[in-house]
Amino acid sequence: MSLSTLLELDEPNRSEAIRKAFAPYTPLIEVSEDVSVAILVLLNLSHKRQYAPDLLNKKRAIETLKDWQHMESCAQEIQWLHSHNLKHPDTRVAHQRLLVKALKPSGRVVSSYNSVSRLDWSHNSAAVNKAKLFGANFIFKGVVCCLATIILNNDKQWRKEFMNIGMSDDQWTFLQSLFDSYFTKNLLPSYVDRHSVQVTFLYQGKDVSITPVTSHSLLADIQIARRNKCGNFATIKHWHSSSVGGLASSLGGNVSALSYSPRLLACSQSKGNENSSGVFFVDFHHSSLRSKSFILACNEIVESKNLLTGKKRRDYRRSAVNLLRQSLSEWLSPVSYWRSVGGEVLLERENNSACLLISAPDEDLLEILPEVNKELHSILVRYPQTQHFAYHPELLIPFKAQLKSLLIGMKIKEDEPMAEEPCHYLHLKNLHVFDAQALSCPYLVGLPSLLAVWGTVYNYQLRLRSILKRNIAFEGVAWFLRQYESSSGAKIPAPYLTPTKLGEAPKRPGLIDMRFCDLRMDLVIRYRLEDGHDIPLENDELPMLQSAFPGRFAGGTMQPPPLYEELQWCQLHGDANSLLAAISLLPDEGRWVVDSEKQVQSIDSLVAWLSKHPNHLPAMSGYQLLEEPCYRSGSHRELHAYAEPLVGLTETLSPASVRLNGTAHFLQNAFWRLKSQNLTMLMKKA
Repeated sequence: MSLSTLLELDEPNRSEAIRKAFAPYTPLIEVSEDVSVAILVLLNLSHKRQYAPDLLNKKRAIETLKDWQHMESCAQEIQWLHSHNLKHPDTRVAHQRLLVKALKPSGRVVSSYNSVSRLDWSHNSAAVNKAKLFGANFIFKGVVCCLATIILNNDKQWRKEFMNIGMSDDQWTFLQSLFDSYFTKNLLPSYVDRHSVQVTFLYQGKDVSITPVTSHSLLADIQIARRNKCGNFATIKHWHSSSVGGLASSLGGNVSALSYSPRLLACSQSKGNENSSGVFFVDFHHSSLRSKSFILACNEIVESKNLLTGKKRRDYRRSAVNLLRQSLSEWLSPVSYWRSVGGEVLLERENNSACLLISAPDEDLLEILPEVNKELHSILVRYPQTQHFAYHPELLIPFKAQLKSLLIGMKIKEDEPMAEEPCHYLHLKNLHVFDAQALSCPYLVGLPSLLAVWGTVYNYQLRLRSILKRNIAFEGVAWFLRQYESSSGAKIPAPYLTPTKLGEAPKRPGLIDMRFCDLRMDLVIRYRLEDGHDIPLENDELPMLQSAFPGRFAGGTMQPPPLYEELQWCQLHGDANSLLAAISLLPDEGRWVVDSEKQVQSIDSLVAWLSKHPNHLPAMSGYQLLEEPCYRSGSHRELHAYAEPLVGLTETLSPASVRLNGTAHFLQNAFWRLKSQNLTMLMKKA
């Protein structure tokens, strides 16, 4: 959008539209054709709204320019422009800023590197309007800039326009020298503020203290995406918004974050209904046919025929068929469960396709395909939202082909030959987590951070080495979600100023709206021993394994399940086949969180992909260091670095998919590990 377009509007809509166009939560505005008007707008923006309701008031703008004390105080705020906000989330961090160029991550993840570079301001909340004069971002001749960078570059057009309304050469030269020092000095803090968050990670063989910081560019992209009504979002409230920075202040403290919580099924019928004789009656999991994933997949297959180019049609259809396969595997999940565990089921009626599938030998499975296909369409007719999919000509072949493939996958497999490896497995079952951080970073609400999973596992490794006196090494971790419940609220922070008068309340930093979640989950840890002999952990060591388990996860409290629920919650497996036999019995309403083959690099591509793939979830998956780790006073470790969070894409797989895909697929795709490359720390497929 250009400024000339907004100038065609009438008051008061014109000033309001222009004010929003120069705000940090909207797309940048082009001012190349209206430099003189842009100068008037910026001068008037340096006042509170009630003092300058008309942003095109030339008289008010010239008075502002002549008030050199006001102009100088506005210029002084440029020393607090930043690329990454140190006051987010704790506004008590003072007298520091971070102004660095975004670096390219080593993996394909969402970071500020692929965002339009913007600068924001954070300092004294009383000067929030003064910072807009020289700090508001806009586009001039295709380049993102602010008035401070325009003056620093000595643009002749802008200089001429300023001279026309009363600025002198000496004043222009003074501002140039001032901004030159502000853009070349104190770009990184010399010490770590005591209110800054610090987390410790192993980086290139050394413990490094990392302070996460928020990229203004990436946070602005999220606000723009919400205004465009693209994606799912949550509102994070900041009570002292003007103390946080220009972005939070312009939004009244209501900052948006991506919101994508795990979609777990309601309790399925995997275990069936038991009759008085102890025999089970089993049916398909029909509710999966009413899921968003299934309906979306069917609609996309039908619509794919209308696409013009053959390649686009094939890609579109391939993606939809994969989504359809996952939904149908959920529909068949009770059958695949009982074929895995064996057991007697009740043939209540002769045409009960589910029970026939369970009891049928492998060679007869495909003979029941017509019955299963007929059952599928009869269920689709039953529900209003799926009636039009039943016997649809574009869906007949995809339905039958995927059902055939899934039935072939149900054949009882002999133990798959696996390459010999020195790894063994530790399965921690049904762990309960309370008040974990669902706001894993300022950009995202939903899954706890993948780094929290690895941090817990790494802590566990250190504890076991100390207790067992063995050089045990954890090679990867697989994460299974059984249950997820979200909650919100604001916790009262500790006071930072004691009362000076009797009866006066202590001063506290601004409250920030938080998001929490309660989890029930499993962790499968792949480990090996580095002590010169390959003697795996044994069952007599289970008490020590249990006692060493950490009690914290993602900022919340973690504990094993009650003994009446899960007596053997810690189990050892000497090989992959015994592990798969155990995890194949996990509840079908749960989901494995695995690395996605598809990766995205911007907010727009992320929300576009998630709108078409409900089985995918964004997650905080690592950090991009903004500098080489160095010594900095106030650090918890010898080396310290500032870093921005990275958002990656994960996929959620049902236990039925794991059973059908087999051992090799699970081992190749389900395990995570923290990997460091250059200045990128990222959770990747192990």
